[in-house]
Amino acid sequence: MIPTLPPDHPSRLRPSDLMPDDQPFKPVPPVHRWRFSFWVRLLVFIAAAGVTAVGLALLGLIRPVGDLVARNYWLISLVELGAAVVGYAVLLLVEKRRPVELSPRRWGGLGWGLLLGAGLCALVIGLLAVVGSYRVAGVDAGYQVVPALVTAGFVAAIAEEIAFRGVLFRIGEDVFGTWGAVALSATVFGLAHLSNPDATLWGAVAIALEAGVLFAALYAVTRSLWWTMGLHFAWNMMQGPVFGSAVSGSGRASGWLRAEFTGPDWLTGGPFGIEASVLTVVLLTAVGVWLLRVVHRERLAVSPVWVRRRRLREAAGLAGGVVEPS
Repeated sequence: MIPTLPPDHPSRLRPSDLMPDDQPFKPVPPVHRWRFSFWVRLLVFIAAAGVTAVGLALLGLIRPVGDLVARNYWLISLVELGAAVVGYAVLLLVEKRRPVELSPRRWGGLGWGLLLGAGLCALVIGLLAVVGSYRVAGVDAGYQVVPALVTAGFVAAIAEEIAFRGVLFRIGEDVFGTWGAVALSATVFGLAHLSNPDATLWGAVAIALEAGVLFAALYAVTRSLWWTMGLHFAWNMMQGPVFGSAVSGSGRASGWLRAEFTGPDWLTGGPFGIEASVLTVVLLTAVGVWLLRVVHRERLAVSPVWVRRRRLREAAGLAGGVVEPS
């Protein structure tokens, strides 16, 4: 699915600044240095997302729709999704660049991501079934899929991928390099799940290893949020609505299939869901590590900013020019 990448792939590093095409181009000598600051870009996204969230929340309270429970459910989803999208749009304006990671010409990555997510989840469930820890007890024909489709599906796939891969990983990579950005985004992604009802420290560690590393590595190879959104959506929808597992310690396990999990929590994941299973951690982390090897093999890894500066100075010296890298 991910062959040797062509020379013009967005993941390839620009010789002028040793960065991929999803990063804003930094002119030499530096102009408006503040625009490329990690903290400025992060705060711009947070501020724009926060203002949008407050505005949408107030709008929902002023113009209620339906009963209180329904209103809160739809309102929270709208706030999360709207805040992420508007925050990212404002960040793009500050960076003065086009979102190549969401280019309509590359939307085919969405389909590949969906297939990858569905396949990985089916493989985990299949392995649990083989060892006798997963059994289908029946079918719930009346299962209401819309809440999960909105929250664990669209909102999680779009809002979380924008925030953790489109923002945190991407701007972190500008400072700490690819390997540092993988560690940073994966750690924060895992910690973010500690607020879930059935969250555990092990569950957060598992999410960081299996999902945080895998999603970051997939993005580093493809430079496409279509791929990671598709993977995220399919994984969540397959484990919850299809196979009946709890999703990331959400506090509920339901789906079209009535599932019975038997065995120790380290194997089944317990109340947190299959993401806390050792089988899931080993399998998905292995895929993530394989993708990181692709990054290394194809020379797609971005070096930390201090290393890039040194290399650009050396290149300028060999060329006989005087360059002050940004």
